[in-house]
Amino acid sequence: MKKFFRFLIYRYDFLFYFYYRYCWKPSSSLDVFLNALSRKKKNFYFIHIGANDGVQNDPLYKYIRRDKWKGILVEPQKEICRRLRENYRNNQHVIIENAAIDHFAGERVLYKISFSNSRWASGLSSFLKEEVQKMIDAGYVAKKAEEEGVALPPDPADWIATEKIRCITFMDLVKQYNIEAVDLVMTDVEGYDFEIIKTIPFHHMKPEVIIYEHSHLAEKAREECRQYLESMGYAIVLVDESDTIAQLKQ
Repeated sequence: MKKFFRFLIYRYDFLFYFYYRYCWKPSSSLDVFLNALSRKKKNFYFIHIGANDGVQNDPLYKYIRRDKWKGILVEPQKEICRRLRENYRNNQHVIIENAAIDHFAGERVLYKISFSNSRWASGLSSFLKEEVQKMIDAGYVAKKAEEEGVALPPDPADWIATEKIRCITFMDLVKQYNIEAVDLVMTDVEGYDFEIIKTIPFHHMKPEVIIYEHSHLAEKAREECRQYLESMGYAIVLVDESDTIAQLKQ
């Protein structure tokens, strides 16, 4: 019954809007924050870097759809970006950018799980091979493959594949789409979050809120990221199990 109810909600826009506007109560601290932010702000503009398919395990999806956020979903993986475009084919408010954000424009190698494109696998893709290997060593990859019913390659060295992806800078993105102000920047890039935050052109614009995944950052990088954002005028307002929220001081 719950699955059928969820199917109906996600199938019809008016049901989706009604449920998430009037019935749904946020349970996570991240959703409490985002729900309050979205309700008070009109003409909301966002940039989500590492958007994956834009729906599964995406904390922004309900607000993009419910409150008609405008913005950009950035996803470098070609096959995953194809899914992202399909998921947002009827949304005229959102731009899909098939690229990665980096310090320099060009091409770069992305490391990913070789034998599955499921959401759990594609979500592990990273510029940092050691981040993918870490999830293999922890047993997470083997466990998820078993749940999916996928055969593992006999040689563990073959569990990681590479994909050449297009990279642009944050400023390239800003110029391409004539972005003057952003309410929210969110990063979910498996250990590369601080590097991307350092490329935000704060001299050109200061997003009101920056949300980044800290769970793959080393302790030193976490602290350096916090200090960097504070030096740019932000306060850390929430730290949960996976994410950190920084908000521009008034």
